[in-house]
Amino acid sequence: MSVPSSRLTLAVDCATSYLALALVDAEGRVVASFAADVGREHASRLVPELHAITNGVPGWRERLERVVAGVGPGSYTGLRVALATASGLARAVGAEVRGAPTFAALAAGVLGPGEEAVVTLDARRGNVYAAHCRRLPTASGLAPRVEVLAGPVKLPGDEAGSLAPGVRVALAAAPDASALVANASEGPPTAVYL
Repeated sequence: MSVPSSRLTLAVDCATSYLALALVDAEGRVVASFAADVGREHASRLVPELHAITNGVPGWRERLERVVAGVGPGSYTGLRVALATASGLARAVGAEVRGAPTFAALAAGVLGPGEEAVVTLDARRGNVYAAHCRRLPTASGLAPRVEVLAGPVKLPGDEAGSLAPGVRVALAAAPDASALVANASEGPPTAVYL
């Protein structure tokens, strides 16, 4: 039995209370994904959930070409967990490591194809992190593509709409880590702290 040759990208995001993972093939198809609100348990849950989504994916380690980590903004500890795990795994299997804006994953979780909004994430003390995002239409089964048009910025919650006047404001929910793949940076990941 031969191992499929399509290269894979693993996407990881821990910037929010959610742990979000996705395995995407070279054609942009989502092979496996996971998202759950784990509170502050990212460090203890990430590796077991990674094993769970890769179980049954033939030769995933050998096929892993890139690991993309959500770079925030968000939880300091969560960002460190995602970046350290992505870097360690990439080094272990000889893959590239890249970063992508967490807001690509957050927008994919709340926007339908063709929709845009100012997506917000609680930044505490009455503030939010906000980014003006648009989800592009994609074929069924493919990782969503999101454009981050402005931001992210940190501002008072009641001013989120000022980032893109006339555009609706949407509260972030469960992120879709597969959207990180299309937004991967060219260089090594760098955490975004606002």
